[in-house]
Amino acid sequence: MKAYQEIRDVPYTFNADLGMVYSSPCRGTWNIVHYGLLVPEGHEIYVCPTSCLRGVVLTTAELGIQAMKKLSTITVGEDNLLDGDMEEELYHGTKEILSKLVPKPRMVMIFTSCVHHFLAVNYQRVYRKLRQEYPDIDFIDCYMDPVMRRKNPPDPSLRRQVLRVLKPAEKEADHAAFVGNCFPMEWCDLIPLLKRNGIRISDLTMTKTYDEFLDQAHASVNFTFHRAAAPAARDLRIRLGQEWVEMHETYDYEAIEKDLDRAAEAMHIPPYSQAEYAELRKQTEAKVEKAREVLDGIPVSIDYTLIDEPLGLALYLLDHGFEVESVLIDSIHEDESVFRKLQARKPDLRFYNSLNWNMRACDRTHDGKIIGIGQKAAYFNNTPYFINAVENAGMYGFQGIMRLMDLLIEAAEQPKDLKQLVQVKGWGCRCNG
Repeated sequence: MKAYQEIRDVPYTFNADLGMVYSSPCRGTWNIVHYGLLVPEGHEIYVCPTSCLRGVVLTTAELGIQAMKKLSTITVGEDNLLDGDMEEELYHGTKEILSKLVPKPRMVMIFTSCVHHFLAVNYQRVYRKLRQEYPDIDFIDCYMDPVMRRKNPPDPSLRRQVLRVLKPAEKEADHAAFVGNCFPMEWCDLIPLLKRNGIRISDLTMTKTYDEFLDQAHASVNFTFHRAAAPAARDLRIRLGQEWVEMHETYDYEAIEKDLDRAAEAMHIPPYSQAEYAELRKQTEAKVEKAREVLDGIPVSIDYTLIDEPLGLALYLLDHGFEVESVLIDSIHEDESVFRKLQARKPDLRFYNSLNWNMRACDRTHDGKIIGIGQKAAYFNNTPYFINAVENAGMYGFQGIMRLMDLLIEAAEQPKDLKQLVQVKGWGCRCNG
């Protein structure tokens, strides 16, 4: 079954208006359970019907006993709906859980579900009572309500909510924060720029204690590298007056340099020199050329589970002599100019909507070798040659591109166990604290 369109036939306004969807076996992308586990000395409480709790518990159990110690559940049943005691169930259930936790958590993330909103449950009243009774614990209202996926999706919402505990504090000029990442930014041009100028960096992915996490309130500037982090940074700018600089997941060298210059200006430090930018470009081009030689015409397929801008990467690779066969994407968030350039550059580029219901029956065979950039690209092409990474994987800028080229070379030379790897839920997640 033909499950793709050619990009020349796709409108820029394309968006998978989800009705009946196909959920592939690729499970590496993070969800709210995984992100909540990053909070040191934190505890998650999910208040949901049994069918919802099953997924939450299994997700956590896959990460091991330490993760399970940071999770509790309160079951909502039909009797709660009929008796109208949803608030009491939430309140007393949370108190019972806390009575058994030793030591007590510093933050409790309470996840209410769709049913609470359908019934207009006054959960904020419950949180006020809990805060009065447990003044040493920060209670955070969190949401597991997929029916709000368009207006307030759970994942970006949680990245904002966990930072709601930060209170107004004196700003430190030599202190910056990275907001909303799943992984440490190990391959990022911004880090050496900040460190050589004595700037201290706060990052939830690297914090070991809750007090260290709270110290982020003193940062003068917040940097984001992921689209899902925008609500958190916007909220901090409004509440705490912290400046926000968005670092774009782009493959345009000029755009990267502009991002880095804006970052330096925000921190009041000298930017990279033109000679340094020229050297970074030279190193990047050399690494890209090496990858192109290794692939030697082997086509690649790109999906959005690894990077925020799959269309930008497709254009970049085509411009550097790679053969790009397809992209898997469910909505277009990139600049329209990138989309139009890609349409003109390769009008027959295959454009897959990976959530489309008919993808379950699509032809996954492929003539010859193909490399998947991302798990879904690997699965739908049934190839063992792929980059097994998700959620930007700590990459940004020139260093990020060079890291991606290393991963592309590795993918071309070392086949992986596709079936085994794509089943691992929340790839790379660790239980913090």
